[in-house]
Formats: sequence, structure tokens, C-alpha cells
Amino acid sequence: MPATMNKGLLIRMPYSLYEQARKLCKKRYTTISSFIRELIVEQLENSLSPEEEKTVALAEKQYLKGKGTSWRKVRRG
Repeated sequence: MPATMNKGLLIRMPYSLYEQARKLCKKRYTTISSFIRELIVEQLENSLSPEEEKTVALAEKQYLKGKGTSWRKVRRG
């Protein structure tokens, strides 16, 4: 059974950003630590899988070769 490890982070940010985060946490009745954890989990869940990253890279290569679809064709049908 793997051991659970807690890690501490020191995050430096502009005071104005800290104040905005603090006010938001106060409205949500949560701590700043909990708020940051939720943001990290959200970003990890919304990131692309390796397969999706390969698809995007392939599409970018095709676009650079002129094989992409014009946005005008997509927009105007």
C-alpha cells in the first residue's frame, strides 16, 4: 500500500491577486489551499490525453502544409 505524502507549496503572487483569491474563498466558505487544489485538479482533468495531443500535432502539421480547412468555409458552410 503506497504511503500518502503531503507536500507544501510556497506560491508568490501579486498582493492584488491574493486579495481577490481571499475574497472569493471567503464567499465560497473555503480555504485558499482548498481553492488551489480544486484549480489544479480541474486543470489536470481538462488537459489533453497523449492521443489527443498527437491528433492536434498532426492537424497543425497539415495546416502548415496548406491542407487545413479555411475558416470561411466552416463559417459559411
